[in-house]
Amino acid sequence: MAVAPFKWNETIQWDGPGAIAGSEELAGDRLDRARYAEFLTNYLVAEGKQRNYVLNLNAEWGAGKTWFIKRWYMELKTHYPTVYIDAWQQDFSDDPLLTVISSIIEQLKAEAGSPQLSPYLSTKLASLLKATAPIVTKALFKKVSGINIDEVQEVITADDAGKLVESLFQDTRKKTEAVQLLKHEIKQWVEAIIGKKKKQAPAFILIDELDRCRPSYAVEMLETIKHIFDIQGVVFVLATDTEQLQHAIKVVYGVGFDAQSYLGRFFQRRFTLNKKSRREFISSTLEARELPDESTMVWPELTSQRVLLDIVAAVTDSLELSLRQTEQVIDRLLFVIRKRRRKRINLIFLVYMFSLHERDCELYSMVANKTLSYLYDNNIENTLLHKINGKKDVTISIYIKAYSDLGAVVSYMHGRGDIANPFTDALYEVSLRELMCFSYQFMLNPQYRWGSDHDLSTIADKVGSNDTLNVQENSILAKTQLSLLECDLSLYKNLVELAVHLD
Repeated sequence: MAVAPFKWNETIQWDGPGAIAGSEELAGDRLDRARYAEFLTNYLVAEGKQRNYVLNLNAEWGAGKTWFIKRWYMELKTHYPTVYIDAWQQDFSDDPLLTVISSIIEQLKAEAGSPQLSPYLSTKLASLLKATAPIVTKALFKKVSGINIDEVQEVITADDAGKLVESLFQDTRKKTEAVQLLKHEIKQWVEAIIGKKKKQAPAFILIDELDRCRPSYAVEMLETIKHIFDIQGVVFVLATDTEQLQHAIKVVYGVGFDAQSYLGRFFQRRFTLNKKSRREFISSTLEARELPDESTMVWPELTSQRVLLDIVAAVTDSLELSLRQTEQVIDRLLFVIRKRRRKRINLIFLVYMFSLHERDCELYSMVANKTLSYLYDNNIENTLLHKINGKKDVTISIYIKAYSDLGAVVSYMHGRGDIANPFTDALYEVSLRELMCFSYQFMLNPQYRWGSDHDLSTIADKVGSNDTLNVQENSILAKTQLSLLECDLSLYKNLVELAVHLD
């Protein structure tokens, strides 16, 4: 059974392979992922003591796969011989098998305290590097037969072909022998670590980021490392976005290829990490960024990280952005809103424009180029309301100065005189769709006189009669503040179209 405590609440410094001192922190566990690591450790330790075992740790992009496997590595290495390999950082190599084996040997050697490879093993490692893959190339043919195919027209003789086949056979045999020797050495180093360092079996080989590698390299690595999966007492864990890895396989083998069954050849089991919610993803992304202070000229005011979290979550949820697109929106937004301005920027409108550019470029162009009407009529096709009515409406909690901006009187009505302001400065639940329509209205026609706004008078009467407003009616209270913001649409278009170059 596992003996690790799996207490992941605190932030720790990553000090695994490839780490630069102080360069990467692994945040505390906000999604209760430690229980998955504890479960997997117990399961794999039990399986790994009986047989070699290969697990596919599956998680989609943005779900925290690399964070999880690095935290897990930091936990495992205190009790088990453990190796961490970032496949993506090494996909410049032309030989995935050599890359994996050399990484394993280097890390186990360091953990065992062995100063260097033996001369005999070094020779075998070199032969593995020199052994050619079983692919007939012009260069290999020339090396074996002495004939340059490009310089001769005559038919290749049977003797020439025989030399080539014999060479390929010898090279393959050398490579097979070298792999067997190295597997034996890996097993011996594992046993040495267990004996000298008082650690437990099995050893863990964690391979991360395979799905990020170029397709040909990812497939070649899978095909080659299967030769070392069967080391007794060693557990392999390959962390991938399995869906993306299947796309890579189809790039190599064709669209109709059964990539799912293909991957099933390599793994005994697949374990899928639970997905982060969009809100959790945005929260963790914002925590890792330097946020503007509350003096930034935007509305709603950034009095806390919660304000920005609510806005980004609402807009990206409404437009159903992927997590990758959501991260791009956050990066670009933070880049452009730090600059001081003389007039407040409409933050909700800006986030919506960034998100539209990612999700619906055609609608973005219509809005940015003012080709839509701001009339509040869903029956007219060429209105913003009609275009976004098919998008999911989302409620946002916004602080509205419903008394401070309006004053004591909402409006004057003939025969009734002044209508007193019954509203207070407070948090109101408002409709994203309504705020977008009002914002676009002021971009095209910034002249707004709340004293003659019939809708405002109507909801004032409703509140005066102690009735409760719905989110659409609450949204009307935001009109005053929206009209006082920066309403130059070309400015928003310019901010978006400069920042989208940050891919």
